[in-house]
Amino acid sequence: MSDLPGVPADRDLPPRRAERMRQDLLRATRERPRHARRWLAAAVATGLTLVAAGAVVAHVRDEPAVQVLAMGPGELDGTLRRAADECLEWAGRDGGFRVPLGLSDLAVSARQGDRAAVLFLSGAGYAACDFELGRRESSGGINSEPWAHREWLPGPVQRLSLSSSEADGGAVAVLGRVTGRVHRLVLEHGDGRTTTARLRDGAFGIVTRTADVRPDAELVSYDAAGHEIDRRPLFPGPRRDEQCWTDPAGTVMYGTLGGTCRPAERWNR
Repeated sequence: MSDLPGVPADRDLPPRRAERMRQDLLRATRERPRHARRWLAAAVATGLTLVAAGAVVAHVRDEPAVQVLAMGPGELDGTLRRAADECLEWAGRDGGFRVPLGLSDLAVSARQGDRAAVLFLSGAGYAACDFELGRRESSGGINSEPWAHREWLPGPVQRLSLSSSEADGGAVAVLGRVTGRVHRLVLEHGDGRTTTARLRDGAFGIVTRTADVRPDAELVSYDAAGHEIDRRPLFPGPRRDEQCWTDPAGTVMYGTLGGTCRPAERWNR
């Protein structure tokens, strides 16, 4: 709030008084020393520079990268629908998926700014695509595999798609599937922040709103009572992948037999 009194408008002043004030202001301007005028010009120029800089900062703040997480084809926006269509087109152009898939098999998709990821799940297998969406053309990768053991997961969580803005961290999008035991799945960034996944029909999706995910980030799952049932590294690594999961008969479903194996869990989608 300004401490200066308000200046009355010209229409509220007597005509002679208004004209006298006008002449006084003009005379004072003409008589101002040169250094004062130079200071005023510099101040105006500095003010414009600050305003321009402020406008740039405001523009960055007001338009952050868009984050969208869609579960199933019914929630797709225009950009994610384009990503899903391009994933199917890539597969067809490169000789087709190793498993038959269509748009109705889309389980979860995510985008963050110009990056997008989509995951298809069917009875025969899965396919995941990761994109950098350009105005004219897109680039990225595709992975398609038939199920080795569709009804089993390596524990309560299976990560099938992972994209990140940095080698091991930054902003991430994670897609996969979970068993019925998982009622809540959280990504712990490694710096105290967390992002909660969306779950639906045995699939999950996570897209972070910040680029602070660290290499030691973990996926943590909880049951209906809120108890932690699983904790695992988000990013794969040599030692992290040296594990195995077996069915009740002791048959290895995932990994390599050796040491202590964990129980595989059924997927009921």
